[in-house]
Amino acid sequence: MMPQKKQDPPPGNLTATLKSVSRTIYFSFKVLPPDVRLPMSLGYLICRALDTAVDSSSAGRAEKKRFLDLVSAIGPGFDPAPAAEAAAAFLPGVKHKGERELLGSMDFVFKEALRLGGPDLADLREAVTGVASGMEMDLAAFAGGSPAAPSALSDDDALLRYCDLIGGKPGLFWAGLYQRRLRETLPEASGLPSARDGGMIGSALQVTNILKDAAADLAIGRCYFPSADLAAAGLAPADLRDPASMRKFRPTVNKWISWAVDQLDICETFVAAIPKSELGMRAAVIWPVYWAMDTLLEVAKANVLDPRARPRISKRRVYTTIAATPPLLLSNTAFTRGYRFRRETLIVAISGTEAPI
Repeated sequence: MMPQKKQDPPPGNLTATLKSVSRTIYFSFKVLPPDVRLPMSLGYLICRALDTAVDSSSAGRAEKKRFLDLVSAIGPGFDPAPAAEAAAAFLPGVKHKGERELLGSMDFVFKEALRLGGPDLADLREAVTGVASGMEMDLAAFAGGSPAAPSALSDDDALLRYCDLIGGKPGLFWAGLYQRRLRETLPEASGLPSARDGGMIGSALQVTNILKDAAADLAIGRCYFPSADLAAAGLAPADLRDPASMRKFRPTVNKWISWAVDQLDICETFVAAIPKSELGMRAAVIWPVYWAMDTLLEVAKANVLDPRARPRISKRRVYTTIAATPPLLLSNTAFTRGYRFRRETLIVAISGTEAPI
């Protein structure tokens, strides 16, 4: 197949699908240069489809594993038809309208991915394979879990491995796209954004998702928090189904908030390595980092075990961040000031906030 032209933006229906599954991701990707936006969008949509399939209630473990295996083979010689057919089979167990649209459009998504240039497609496959491996951890670790008795990951290493696969591998893909873009458009540029740093940011974003979605995951039998952490607090995974356990659980939440912040600290170096002429690329890092820090603050204030709590940032907060962006694009100091303000606010919150019950 012919490679996608560098100047081609994502097709309109691909953009609409992206918007339907994640508004914040849509905003972040929309400002990217087209040659970065297209592979980023395709990579996200394929990984989101894997996640949707694994969460589907209409299929068993064998069907989900088969889908992961099919999609992991994406690359030269990949046949989209069997994977797209397998994706559509999960539709009866998916309620979210955008995710249903995504699963129904996977034949188109796969075909667009196969039009990417060699390095982009190779890196996309590596990211997809990493995410699929993380999903296989889901299938194995939580096979015996239920809403009444959730299964938990065993220890810190298991959670860190999971976050490296689900968030870190896409982060490496993201950084690799940035590096290629800068080498091609600014060959004189030095000190390019580090792939390792991109992986660290991606892992932190995944921990943020785990923290804010704790109650929803527990409701389907999944506890991503290590059983070793819970035991140290005198808790079992089943205890987390009771929001009154939050007081004992708070130190575990704060531990992983702190870990995420330590990882996100590398964003200062990452943003500074992106030339100020690449405004869209800078914004597409700044927004997710700021939104992650704001989400972590909501987590720090909430009872994450209460399904009604929903520790998420408001649409108003999203739009306020976007509106305040211009000075951040032209000044590393302005970005750093905003990041460090959020960091200090968050550290104060986890140091002194009483846990709601």
